[in-house]
Amino acid sequence: MKEIPLFPLPLVLFPGGRLPLQIFEVRYLDMIKSCMRENSGFGVVMLEVGNEVYNDSLATIVNQGTYTTIVDFDQFSNGMLGITAEGQSKFLIREKYEQIDHLLVARVEFFDREEELAFPVDKTHLVKLLKSLMKDERVAGLNYNVDFGSAGEVVARLVELLPLPIEEKQRLFEIKRPLERLKELDKVITTLQ
Repeated sequence: MKEIPLFPLPLVLFPGGRLPLQIFEVRYLDMIKSCMRENSGFGVVMLEVGNEVYNDSLATIVNQGTYTTIVDFDQFSNGMLGITAEGQSKFLIREKYEQIDHLLVARVEFFDREEELAFPVDKTHLVKLLKSLMKDERVAGLNYNVDFGSAGEVVARLVELLPLPIEEKQRLFEIKRPLERLKELDKVITTLQ
């Protein structure tokens, strides 16, 4: 197990996903500075909907998230720190506590890396969908290098980018097998159409 700081956000990030953030709260500025100094990362966990402003932070986050590292940073003229974080590995929270500065910290257990599987031929419509989403200016700015032949990578990027309810994204995130996640996502997309 490893102890890591947590950054609760109303989103779901997979390993390989990129997340641009503007940091302005002192606790998170201190966390980012510490991560950069120690060449370490932090955990991104989903903040449950309706709890964007939270007091009882321990009760408002899910228990699975993604360990991320900082891949780029910039200081804005307004004093905020801009970073781009990249997901590295999934984890399960075993214990969590709030520090005196209100930063959440957790002891986590990392999941094994998911098996790399070839993308199924009968689901190529999902690759086309992802390619169309990647043409968006904001997505292009994240500089993804997607392996469109990887089932796990394609489904992860789709879950992150599609406008699905956050609880649905977390449900898909928690599925352990990429092909099962892919089938479930295809069902969700079919239902939305």
